[in-house]
Amino acid sequence: MEVGDDHEAAGFPEAIHAVQTDWGLLVRIKPVLTANSKYLLTGSGNSIKVFSTTSGSLLEERCYHDAQVVGVISSKTKKDQFISCDENGLVCFWSHQDRKSLEKFTLYTKEDKKFRIASLPFCGKGGELFIVTQEEKQQKGQLRKYFYPYKPKKFVIISKDVPLEPNKIAVSVSGDHVAYVYPEALYVVGGHTRRRHTVGTRYLTCVTFHPSQDALATGDITGRILIWYEIKSPKPTKMELHWHYLPVADLAFSVTGNELYSGGEENVLVKWQLSEEKRSFLPRLGMHIRFVVTDITNTYIVTAQKDNAFSIISAKKYKAEGVIQGLAMNTDNAEPFPAGIAYDPFTRAVVLNGRTGHVQFYDLHHGKQLFHLDITMSNYYSRERYQKIYNTDVEKLAVSPDGCWLATVEYRDDHQSSMELRLKFWNFKKEDQIWYLNTSIEMPHDKYINGITFQPTPTPGKTSLCITCGEDDKFKIWKEIDNSDIYGKKSCWNCCGVGSYRHFPATAVSISPDGSLIAAGFGSILTFWLPTTCQLKGTLSQPYLSERIKQIEFGRGKDSGSLIVTRTKNWVCAWDLFMCTLSWRVSICSTCLAADPLSSYMAVFSESCDVFVFEPRSSELVSWQNNIDVSPAVSAVFVPHLKKSDLKPLWNEQSALIYINKNQMLKMLEVNVDLSSAKDTIAGRVKQLVQDTEAPVAPTPFAALVSQTCMSHSENKTSQSDLAAFGDQVEKSAIFIQEVLNEARVYRLDSFAHLTLEFCKRIIPEAVNSEEKQENEDLDAKLKVREEFQRKTQKKIFKRKRKDLQRVTDSDFSDLMSVLAI
Repeated sequence: MEVGDDHEAAGFPEAIHAVQTDWGLLVRIKPVLTANSKYLLTGSGNSIKVFSTTSGSLLEERCYHDAQVVGVISSKTKKDQFISCDENGLVCFWSHQDRKSLEKFTLYTKEDKKFRIASLPFCGKGGELFIVTQEEKQQKGQLRKYFYPYKPKKFVIISKDVPLEPNKIAVSVSGDHVAYVYPEALYVVGGHTRRRHTVGTRYLTCVTFHPSQDALATGDITGRILIWYEIKSPKPTKMELHWHYLPVADLAFSVTGNELYSGGEENVLVKWQLSEEKRSFLPRLGMHIRFVVTDITNTYIVTAQKDNAFSIISAKKYKAEGVIQGLAMNTDNAEPFPAGIAYDPFTRAVVLNGRTGHVQFYDLHHGKQLFHLDITMSNYYSRERYQKIYNTDVEKLAVSPDGCWLATVEYRDDHQSSMELRLKFWNFKKEDQIWYLNTSIEMPHDKYINGITFQPTPTPGKTSLCITCGEDDKFKIWKEIDNSDIYGKKSCWNCCGVGSYRHFPATAVSISPDGSLIAAGFGSILTFWLPTTCQLKGTLSQPYLSERIKQIEFGRGKDSGSLIVTRTKNWVCAWDLFMCTLSWRVSICSTCLAADPLSSYMAVFSESCDVFVFEPRSSELVSWQNNIDVSPAVSAVFVPHLKKSDLKPLWNEQSALIYINKNQMLKMLEVNVDLSSAKDTIAGRVKQLVQDTEAPVAPTPFAALVSQTCMSHSENKTSQSDLAAFGDQVEKSAIFIQEVLNEARVYRLDSFAHLTLEFCKRIIPEAVNSEEKQENEDLDAKLKVREEFQRKTQKKIFKRKRKDLQRVTDSDFSDLMSVLAI
């Protein structure tokens, strides 16, 4: 693609930047509950988010930091005060209820830039802060203790080799002892003593202190929990608790210390009643538990899961009462969001992978998840200790243009047993506001399915066609059919067509906007088929384009309707369906391609985190931006704006470009337009509109030929008779061309020879009879002149007679009457 030196070379005084539309990663650090247990606070990116524990909604966002927040804890010196710290060393003391109460301290100087803050474990009753710092390229941290007033050099080093993970280091309630774990040993530091307790090969994973006793608890990779009593002694007493089969992720005591809560990869929260030696279980808490947090009122327990969610659990009822769900993330799949992103026009939400076996509907405009839909309808299987368990997951999805149908492909292959592959069609009932499973098809293809799509604009009164393609060298057409019986009116989806080409794998598929043509990629070859008969209409390929086609998008609009764009790993190509040739190609290592359904614009993302906006008719860029993100995009989609803005550039005027990156962050591209040039931009558009109205651009080669012929003929100043004859020819031929192009798409027209024959038949008779027609027109003109002359003559005679009659009526006949009387 042709890239200029700056954005103005591309035609816009704009700068594109990515804006995060979701809540971000919520479970990176331990959350904290307020004193009244009504609110949950957690660090996300550069801000602190405050959630309601009853409704689960985001109440406010505190933006005190310019760097990533690494810790949020409650203060022991003031009630309702919290402390947050970022990795650059800025510490903020703030109140949840009073926004004006804010204190800031900087713990780093310019000389300390080689250090970063890793975590903020604890705040003592005297206001002392325990901070874990990390030096560049070091795998271990340094535990520092800062004293009030906090200054960069006012600290003591407690330990120089502590772990960086927040659940592997703990501070006692009094602040006198610090414990941290490495795989092979537990370290307890108090005063000037440091004790090391080895555990052999059952490596430790987490540690926490008892709130009132001289004790702590640790978990290990075998699922065992050890409670260490009398930790100040060289040989503390240990008590073993064991239920977990997989490593224990985190531990938390209740405020009284009578209960211990543990969680791990089993997705189960276990409550250990230490005094009674009983245990209780709360299963199916989403995905793997990463953190466990309790409050000081013994009202709630909060678990943080790896799918970016918090479960709010009643401590008394021991029952889940709510979920705070961000953008759900799947940690099992090596490729994040394998199904990509689709847009649901009914809910105005994007649809993408959720937790394993689910899809989620995420509302971009309000920044929250609407709901989860369980696709596989099976329990999640945790991994075994020495073996990975494969769960069935959603690999592909598509939403119909009206939002009434959802097609999903679920897949499972453990390379030992039979492969599982299902195609499901879900119907949304507006009355119930629920998705219902309509059709489930086992093994729709013999091998992995590479793509699925719906017809963009269905025929009125009919459901869109659905096309799938797979590694079994076939694409299949699916259609909704009537399946009514005596019990009521029903429908189901059935395969109504199959296509294959040279035993090549079908790698991508797309349908033209009007549903009249299917484009399927077989390896590196682009093929075209009629959906009604599955008849092959043609193929397009180039010898130097040997990579597998990954995406296909039909062009839209008057200038791009006959073009189709394909994406491979290293090429983006535009093909002209009218000329059956390659229009242009650009070498770019791309990750995804998106087409705007409301305009002719498309966007492609590169592996180097660049975005390029273009129209298929030209390889010249409409807009572009380098280094749009730190992580490359994996899928993108255009989403219609709720309100149209005239200040946005043309490509961003009707739809917003949404993408998901490899870090599982959902972002939207926004454009900063130079407002000073807004009037010039509007004036330019008006001027262009006037030019387009006065001299419309020829949309087809035929129309261009006619336009050029008209111009050249007028310049030659031919006689009036020749001009009339030629104008009549042009008018008739233009009408014929317009009729042909309106009745069929350019890629479905008859042969050029046949069109030429019909074209000549329309023009030649008119050319032969043009002289006679001109004579008739001259005769008609003479007759009109004669009729006009006769009309004027008759009018003059009538006026003369009327004048004579008036003279007679005005005369005096008294003398004549007297004579006659005699």
